[in-house]
Amino acid sequence: MSPPLIRLAIGPTHGTAHVGVLLGVEAVTACATHSTDLQPVPEASAHILCQSCVRALLVLSTAPHPGEPEARPATGTGRGTLGHRPIPGHLLAYCGKLLDTRPTRSRRRCALCTRLGDALDTLRRQADELLLPAGEPCHGDDLLLWAPLGRGNLVTGHRRNAVTGKGFCDRTLAGANPGALNECAPCRWRWEEAELVRQMFTLPHMRDRACSWGQQDVDLFDDRACTLDSGDAYTLSGCEETHYVVAVADRGGESHTDLLVYLSGEDRIADLRVRRDRLVAIQRPAR
Repeated sequence: MSPPLIRLAIGPTHGTAHVGVLLGVEAVTACATHSTDLQPVPEASAHILCQSCVRALLVLSTAPHPGEPEARPATGTGRGTLGHRPIPGHLLAYCGKLLDTRPTRSRRRCALCTRLGDALDTLRRQADELLLPAGEPCHGDDLLLWAPLGRGNLVTGHRRNAVTGKGFCDRTLAGANPGALNECAPCRWRWEEAELVRQMFTLPHMRDRACSWGQQDVDLFDDRACTLDSGDAYTLSGCEETHYVVAVADRGGESHTDLLVYLSGEDRIADLRVRRDRLVAIQRPAR
């Protein structure tokens, strides 16, 4: 039976959690952390997830971008500088550095990238047929409810406004709350108003725009998701759909960029959250 990836930590209630597998009584983590005290902890615990393990999960769960090179230079450095190993489908290195879109000319490789790559190879080898996690869904669930910051009330869920990053009731949100039994009434009213505008005005406009997209000149280039503008179209690895961007809300301090897009294959307007360093193939109308 293939072992699943689980969270492992030394402390039962708090501290740093790692991702790995239990092979008998031995814990093998994605970041090569060794301790005989590592024990399984629940997904919903208060632990802080190891950032190396977060990147390892991205490596294991993301499809590669077409034509992706073996190494890229870090952002702001020359092509002849130290090469970093890119996480598939991202402009982010195994070591956590932001990467340039160009390949590197140097044969020198980052030692930290190599170390995490070796740790993942060890995990795959020792765990044999590792049960890999599913990647972040591209389109997600528009009806997903969220929990308020502080998680004081998990019974009532809130609708998230992608433009503000808060609930439609203006509450600050902490994360998804799929187990919510009730829905915040102010969120529901304001979401229904916004949805009516989308269906009456935004959807027909974007439907026409997508139909005429092939009749205009566009610039084609690869870049990170946080550089997207309204009016762009893009594709990304792991999803065959072309996404037509209606609006973008990129808050620099957050890990994700919020997008309002039209999905022609599903003929709907959708709220998406994409990692800011996700590598996307952008089609931008020529100016």
